[in-house]
Amino acid sequence: MSAYTHTLLATLGGQPQVVTFTLDLLLRRGLPISEVIVLHPEASDPRLQHSLACLNAEFVGDQYQFNGSTIHLRSQVLRLDDDTLLEDIVDDISATGALDTIHQLIRDLKQQYRCIHLSVTGGRRLMALTAISAAQLNFKHHMDHIWHIYTPEEIKQQARDGKLMHISPVETVSLIEIPFVPWRTYFATLPEQEDTSARAILRSQVAQIDAQEKKRCKQVEQALTKAPLKVLRAFAKGMNPQQVADALYISPST
Repeated sequence: MSAYTHTLLATLGGQPQVVTFTLDLLLRRGLPISEVIVLHPEASDPRLQHSLACLNAEFVGDQYQFNGSTIHLRSQVLRLDDDTLLEDIVDDISATGALDTIHQLIRDLKQQYRCIHLSVTGGRRLMALTAISAAQLNFKHHMDHIWHIYTPEEIKQQARDGKLMHISPVETVSLIEIPFVPWRTYFATLPEQEDTSARAILRSQVAQIDAQEKKRCKQVEQALTKAPLKVLRAFAKGMNPQQVADALYISPST
């Protein structure tokens, strides 16, 4: 694991402190985070601009001011396509653009031997859900992680809008790991394809599931004799035991 670069990938909205809270908690666990990437829409909203300014002040010259560690900070703006930045996720089209942005970013990072820690506490809920979907497509089991933090209401009020960017070890902010199963668990070897968008990969994976399911069904059909096969097909049509018995002129106990 030491050969991998540990990257914190965090969704960001109007509360910049959730990024530094998460980073501090990960560092306290001994995780060698050396880069922070914040995911956010186009910074046209004053609150988001303020969040970015607060975070930039924490990472002057690639040095994390809180503890002096060398940690690089950069932003990834959500995009609708190569030429259009997203101001918000408001419909299916913008949701697809956000998914593809995050998917491509994670895909690129994973090709660079990265261990990714995805923080989904900040920003719009839909952005967090989209990030989790992209993570499930690309993450590796027991290597990459998805995190959320629980912050008591009293500390939330003290820290709101970046007024408090760090917490002491005695504070009751909790780092919670979100359980998930990466798609790679089931699709370790997918064929290379020209279209590497998230939806294209999902379609490919669903097609592979369908093919595997048809193969299993065929194996069951070939293993059954004629009478049990008729019973199975009747149940597959949604019949209950009595209806199957009536249709095939057999007793329910059969």
